[in-house]
Amino acid sequence: MDKDAKANQDLRCVVCDSKENLKRCTRCKGVVYCCRQHQIQDWPSHKVACTPTQRTEPKKKVGEVTTDTCESNKNNASKSEISPNDVTGNNTDVTEFDARPLRDVIFKKPRSYDVDSLAEFVIRYLNKNNFCVVDGVFSNKNLQKVLNEIKSLNSNGYLKVGRLSGGRTSGQDALKMTKTEVRNDTIYWAEGTESRHPNVNKVVQKMDSVLSALNSHLQGEYYINGRTKAMVACYPGNGSYYRRHVDNPSGDGRVITCILYLNKDWNAKEDGGILRIFSAQDESCYVDVSPEYNRMLFFWSDRRNPHEVQPAFRTRYAITVWFFDKTERERAKEESALEGISAIKNELVVLDLERIENEKTQLEKKIEQEAKKAIESLTQGELQALADLVKGHEEPKVVLTQMGISPSIQDPLLKVLEGL
Repeated sequence: MDKDAKANQDLRCVVCDSKENLKRCTRCKGVVYCCRQHQIQDWPSHKVACTPTQRTEPKKKVGEVTTDTCESNKNNASKSEISPNDVTGNNTDVTEFDARPLRDVIFKKPRSYDVDSLAEFVIRYLNKNNFCVVDGVFSNKNLQKVLNEIKSLNSNGYLKVGRLSGGRTSGQDALKMTKTEVRNDTIYWAEGTESRHPNVNKVVQKMDSVLSALNSHLQGEYYINGRTKAMVACYPGNGSYYRRHVDNPSGDGRVITCILYLNKDWNAKEDGGILRIFSAQDESCYVDVSPEYNRMLFFWSDRRNPHEVQPAFRTRYAITVWFFDKTERERAKEESALEGISAIKNELVVLDLERIENEKTQLEKKIEQEAKKAIESLTQGELQALADLVKGHEEPKVVLTQMGISPSIQDPLLKVLEGL
């Protein structure tokens, strides 16, 4: 393998380390990006070092960023949809699953299942452990209807491959990505009002009522006033998983994650699929939550609760909703809007650089064509006379300049003269 080929193999997008679809900065040729969005994102820091290179014959092994836009990921997700992100890792793209043994835990139950009692129970254990597990909130009859609706959604193709979200808010669809090495579940987003799944809607309404009741126990630290759509997720059972991540690492507004599991007769030792929550303060501490039927899990969505879904070997269903803190969500939207304005400005700069580069290329092509015409207009005798004049001269271009020959024609002319 030659050096150029090896060098191109080592190239990575400076933003995300991807090796796919790499395009060079057209101005300096010194850095590469996997898409226009990442070039625009990196421009504020890159512009300091971005200086035009001397033009040489272009190498075609890595393409150049042009006015083509990068392909953005699209599916049926809307602006209110947010999925977990910030996969943690070392120099590789993924983090290995925690191989420590399964911990069986018997979780305490609330004295009552009315909304206020549930809210009091949930906040007590959120404050104590950063998470809370509640079993038996729904009747088996109603929950079976929910499960039937989800299975129907799945069999009818409503569930799509899950994506990692990027950016500070869910509206930044261009930053979302599919990485099956990180997660390979399938998902469907539900507002909670769709006619095709009335019983799923009832689950979402129950979550809404419990989280709304939490406000009186949050002592002003947070104020929950909104949520995402409900994410209905299916892990197909072929070893599907979601590697270690934090739901809200960047302050996007999500404060509490609420999950309902719908898996009958689940045996975590045989079926896997546990959600393992790690302590952010002590790596030796972890808790395993088996995704058992009629089990609800609440936990803080921020960096207090890194977690992973370990490989599931039976089909595993869950409904997840993220609830927003009013202040953090408004701040995230404002910052996202400012980032959007900055991105537009950066894109205009990049487009202008590309325009200048394209104009320069076109001008050079025109000069080259004119030079070729001028040389072709010379007779063989004239060319030979010029060759004799510059032959052996240390600075042949000086001779040509003294003869009034334009600098733009001198290089191609000298190549012709050398061949005589």
